[in-house]
Amino acid sequence: MRVLFAIDPSIAHLYPMVPTAWALQNAGHEVRLASFGGFADRIAATGLTPVPLGDASWAARISDNPLEPKGAEEAQRYADALGLNPEEREYWYLFFQYLLTPTADYLRSDRPEADALIDYARTWRPDLVIWDLTQAAGAVAARVCGAAHARLVFAYDPSGWSIDRLAANRDALAAAGLDENPLATLVRPLAERYGVELDDELLVGQWTLDTAPPGLGLPTRTRKVPLRYVPYNGAEPVPDWLREPPQRPRICLTLGESYRRFLRGDWNRTPMLLDALADLDLEVVATLNDVQLDGYTPPSNVRTLEYLPLNQILPTCAAVIHHGGLGTFQAAVASRVPQLVCDTLESIMLKMEQEAPEEETDDSGIYRSGVEYGVREADEREHEPAVRWLMPAKKLEATPVSNYVVSRGAGLRLNHQTQSVAELRESIEAVLTDPSYQQGAEAIYDVWRAMPSPNDVVPVLESLAQDARNRR
Repeated sequence: MRVLFAIDPSIAHLYPMVPTAWALQNAGHEVRLASFGGFADRIAATGLTPVPLGDASWAARISDNPLEPKGAEEAQRYADALGLNPEEREYWYLFFQYLLTPTADYLRSDRPEADALIDYARTWRPDLVIWDLTQAAGAVAARVCGAAHARLVFAYDPSGWSIDRLAANRDALAAAGLDENPLATLVRPLAERYGVELDDELLVGQWTLDTAPPGLGLPTRTRKVPLRYVPYNGAEPVPDWLREPPQRPRICLTLGESYRRFLRGDWNRTPMLLDALADLDLEVVATLNDVQLDGYTPPSNVRTLEYLPLNQILPTCAAVIHHGGLGTFQAAVASRVPQLVCDTLESIMLKMEQEAPEEETDDSGIYRSGVEYGVREADEREHEPAVRWLMPAKKLEATPVSNYVVSRGAGLRLNHQTQSVAELRESIEAVLTDPSYQQGAEAIYDVWRAMPSPNDVVPVLESLAQDARNRR
């Protein structure tokens, strides 16, 4: 069969798709990956076939007229109407403030990207379309060409969860004067343009490829197909120094790919973490760039690298310190490595409700303090737009990830806002010296290993796609 993947133009969305795409291709299916802007080379580097859509020079977040996220006050009104507790509000804000904005980027009526995807689907006629959380146009394309379609989520599903909450509270939303389904409102113009019925299936897929290990995922009404998240971090030559076993315990420090392009010092936690590691008898491998270091000179036991695939370095490590990103968490699980997750436990909304401070930037426009979300990347701006709201000093999914790791005894939480350098060092030493954390990491690995691999899921996808075709 023919399988078309519709993906956001970022490696954080591409790399989780690659193992499943390769599994389908290895099974003899014809596979192509469609994305926007100048992302075709990134896809081609994985050995898969890219389908470029739209203007290769256009990038949504750094365009002349980028969309801004919904206001903090509106997000709060929804949370109140939905009756969400503090933990549930984190999931809602992630959906409403974070995921809806990139979803809207590629549904814009003034841009050709969604139409280009649908035109390609009409021409190539895939049997199955697999789309990620930000690519709702993939569902419309599938419906137009008669293909089956599914979403692939990267560990838990705030979109499906939020849509269920909206549906269960329609009366309360109407009483508050709020849109009963803001995702449906975004998708509706495209669906109507192509004569496609707007139903729940168009918003959440006919089924969801669910990579969340048991205990991390959110309850939803969606039809789930469990899928083991196989880490893929790109292909790079193995450096000579990595071929030899470490002479001392090795720790990997990685703070993600997304924010490193525009946030100096990584909310000032980079120097604190490196200071905490300085006096320990360890070998530290830190995948940090100049923006994250912000002029800080690492201690002598720290080797800094711009990039190194996690699936190369983590199997050699005694622990990993990371930002709470889902891809990094999954890579650590697959490598059986105890985790120290950076998480401030700060509510996203509390941070957004604060008055925005004046931003300090250098000549390149890279931020030194709070981070605005929803406009262009700071180092590529010509003008400074007004700050609407601030992201908290953490990765948005860090709290669910750290809660999962801590609750299963596989690591600890590091909070640079409440812990001193000495306290951070104490937590790092505890994870390295207490064997229970390694046992917890092994237990999570066993849960992960029991999930169906991408190869195991291929026959399921074949059967589901055939059933969908038979019902047409």
